[in-house]
Amino acid sequence: MSMVSRRAALGGVVAAAAMVLSGCGRLLRGKDVSAEAQEAAAAVDGVASVELEQKAGATFERLLSGTVSLEAEDRDAGIDVYDEAMRAIITVVHDRIGGDEARTLRVGWILGVLADGTELDVFVLDPETKGEDPRRDQVTAGSLYSRYGLS
Repeated sequence: MSMVSRRAALGGVVAAAAMVLSGCGRLLRGKDVSAEAQEAAAAVDGVASVELEQKAGATFERLLSGTVSLEAEDRDAGIDVYDEAMRAIITVVHDRIGGDEARTLRVGWILGVLADGTELDVFVLDPETKGEDPRRDQVTAGSLYSRYGLS
């Protein structure tokens, strides 16, 4: 094989790889619902502000992460408001994305923050999910569907 053919072949392989990788990026991004979910959560009584971001994680999973700032200083009242904000977020994910793509969207890094700075994570919503080694990165939108009456 001549030097020109090898270069042409290598160039073709590189071009094909670039096309495949660019397609993967589109698949990983999926439909970005962060703005809609943020708006829905911000409308919940007792929520001071919401900042959400949807992105691809380190192992190419899709995740929605951020902070729901709560007006409450009391932990129990804060959990109730955080729960309603998460209901709003998960409902948007379910309704706007749908299917397996919605079910597998990781949401464990959406934290509630009380007025005094205390952080609440998704495990306060369902003590059954804690296990011995709870991992926020393993919590998906689908894992909260039954809690919010979604299927």
